[in-house]
Amino acid sequence: MTTLGKALVCASIGLCMTACVTTEKAQNTMQSQFIGQPVEAFFSKYGTPQSSFPMSNSTIYRWRGGETSIYIPAEYKKPDPSAPTTGVSRTSSTTNVSNPSPNTTVTETTTTKFSVDVGGLLNPQGQVTPARTVPIFCEAQLTVDGKGVIAAIQIMQDTRGFGMSVSRCAEVFDVK
Repeated sequence: MTTLGKALVCASIGLCMTACVTTEKAQNTMQSQFIGQPVEAFFSKYGTPQSSFPMSNSTIYRWRGGETSIYIPAEYKKPDPSAPTTGVSRTSSTTNVSNPSPNTTVTETTTTKFSVDVGGLLNPQGQVTPARTVPIFCEAQLTVDGKGVIAAIQIMQDTRGFGMSVSRCAEVFDVK
């Protein structure tokens, strides 16, 4: 393998490794970063909560962030070249016979073929899924003690991220 080939393999592996940050890894990183920190520091950096539920000695906050959407183009199946066609076909032949000299006969045949596949015009590839816009976001629940300190943080919903990323929470909280 050439040096360039080895470099490309290493770069591909590195790209796959960074794209494989899971929700579990994002959860572990968020817990180590935020448990024991003031909730106001979290909200000032990542935005206000959607809702809060006061309890006897704590408050539970529902937070949602990193909201955006991604466009996913339509998917099509490839046409099957061995499938029979639906259409119109016409073949015509013309034969000319000539005698350029007394003991010579020349026969020329010209064949012309014309066909149109109307089945391919009606459904050229066959759509598997339509184009769509998909929302992506991270949603977490924060349990905060009576002093305003985060006691627990739990990811409640984590959508896919951009590109090959499987965790929007990992993107929002810059988990590597």
